[in-house]
Amino acid sequence: MRNNILLITGGTAGHVIPSENLGNFLLSKNRNCVIISDKRGNNYINNFNGKLYLINSSNLNGNIIKKLIGLCSLILGFFQSLFIVLYFKPSKVISFGSYASFAPMLCCTLLKPIYKIDIYIHEQNSIIGRTNKFFLKYCNKLFLNFDIISKIGIRYLSRTHVVGLPEKHLQADLSKKIKFEDQMFSICILGGSQGSEFISKFALNLIKIIEEEKKINIKFIFQSPKHLIDEIKTDLEKIQSKFIIDNYFHNIDELLENTSLMISRSGAGTIRNLIDYSIPSILIPLPSAKDNHQFENASILVKHDVAIIIDQKNINYNKAKNYIYEIYNNKKKAMLIREKLDKIKVKNSNSLIYKLIDYEK
Repeated sequence: MRNNILLITGGTAGHVIPSENLGNFLLSKNRNCVIISDKRGNNYINNFNGKLYLINSSNLNGNIIKKLIGLCSLILGFFQSLFIVLYFKPSKVISFGSYASFAPMLCCTLLKPIYKIDIYIHEQNSIIGRTNKFFLKYCNKLFLNFDIISKIGIRYLSRTHVVGLPEKHLQADLSKKIKFEDQMFSICILGGSQGSEFISKFALNLIKIIEEEKKINIKFIFQSPKHLIDEIKTDLEKIQSKFIIDNYFHNIDELLENTSLMISRSGAGTIRNLIDYSIPSILIPLPSAKDNHQFENASILVKHDVAIIIDQKNINYNKAKNYIYEIYNNKKKAMLIREKLDKIKVKNSNSLIYKLIDYEK
């Protein structure tokens, strides 16, 4: 009997890392599991213990020439995916969305009735992505990171399950972590997997304001685009701030364990990290995010009073500064935020998905 599981992902870290986490969990359960990703997504797959297949993909953005080149890439990706699917013969397929998943999902959908493939979709954001929405009618079950069941069409409700985001094993016991009493208050600035020039410049200006007022003592963990690192480092040294800076942190888990507050975009992966590590946050949604999903993601945390939103088009430094002062000075509020974040956390996501893809039978 075929018992092969194919995970489809690509694009950004928010799509890729959860698939890698679930893949390693399935392998630990002795399931034959492989991943299909595009070349961009491959940048974020660092610790997968199984076989990885790379395909061409495109989001079809740009002028007419770029669109034509992208279409050729998409067609090539379809045939690459077709070969992989026919060779691997999966019995179950789990797609994590993004434009990179379109070609392999199209192959699996076409072959579904012939090879009896069970298709599952995982949506990381608070709005169903376009690729996931396109294939929704063909899936056996829809897995959600957030409880957005009210936004799902009634015809899909019986197939929908809130499972959270597949997590990797965390060594630390986060419930025992002490952020505020026993160590220096740390603000982590993250611009997402691509880095963000706007986030970096906003954070630097905010740091200058805070340091000038000299009311609090803070250390900064700064992820910056590579081309801005020297400039930011020079400015931080001038105002004598304590900081570490890089364009990408490979020890992000360790850093998050020691983060008191975060300034960041609000992609699904970031929101899940904030919840998992119990971190209050200042969120600046990317205005150009498709379907405004980053604002919707951030709104979930704001609704629970564990974050604030700063509008990129109407910057309010005072709002951000005052929130930092409030978290810094009000330890009871900081602890209450941790408790609220713990309540909205979906625990054991990998195990939930594992059961729901048929192994409870």
